[in-house]
Amino acid sequence: MVICKRSLFMIPVIMLMILTLGIGVFASENKVYDFASLFTDIQKEQLQEKATLLSEQLEMDIIIVTINDDEGKSSRQFADDFYKEHGFGFAGTSDGILYLLNMDSREVYIFTRDRIVDYFPDATIEATLDEFYPYLGEGKYSESADVFLDEVEKVMHEGLPISAGNGPSTSQIPSTTVETVHTTSDSELIKELTLYLLISIGLGAVTVGIMAMNNRGRSTVNARTYLENNSFVVTNTEDQYVRTMVTQQKIQRNTGSGGSSGSSFGSGGGRSGGGGRKF
Repeated sequence: MVICKRSLFMIPVIMLMILTLGIGVFASENKVYDFASLFTDIQKEQLQEKATLLSEQLEMDIIIVTINDDEGKSSRQFADDFYKEHGFGFAGTSDGILYLLNMDSREVYIFTRDRIVDYFPDATIEATLDEFYPYLGEGKYSESADVFLDEVEKVMHEGLPISAGNGPSTSQIPSTTVETVHTTSDSELIKELTLYLLISIGLGAVTVGIMAMNNRGRSTVNARTYLENNSFVVTNTEDQYVRTMVTQQKIQRNTGSGGSSGSSFGSGGGRSGGGGRKF
């Protein structure tokens, strides 16, 4: 009996331990990958907490990465591969944004994926870079990442830009405008319309009378009045078909590849976008 009581007592304790362990594993999801060792432990912890909180609030993944070796890839390609390899995203989607500090090529890059691409067109990315770019020249890398997080929150709360199809919201008509429409009563309006109608009838009658007085005589105007004798002659003409000649010429097409910007479709599916800047 004593053993049974002890077993019953241990069940909620074990469940509480499992629950606590599960919460700890969930909370330890990494948002900051400081391979270049640019952040102190405190800075890394602060960025981790802020990125995790914003990810939940904005329903998107937010990742911060620093590297010393880009493996010979461009910053965009490295960010794209890193994002796919780690399976970043939110709630079964690939929606997210990645902040890359590439110390190998001294470049900062903002990488966006799927739904977030619409929120960060080229102009928005440039404006975001402008906000934290000065910190990079001063070596304040954690500050730049912190401002980046602030800008992500700001952009997402502002919603889709007009260029993405989300036009300005329709505002209600002010009440003052509606009130001024009914300043004239219905009886006064009927009186004014009746007066205008009588004036129109009177003017019409006078006009018709004057026209009738001026057209009492017999009209002598006919088709020949304005036509000079023998001035209109019809000649017979005809067209003869000879032959048709058709020439063909091959149009050369340019097959060279040019540069591109904005969003694109990766080989692994889904849309991606972004932009960067040297520092």
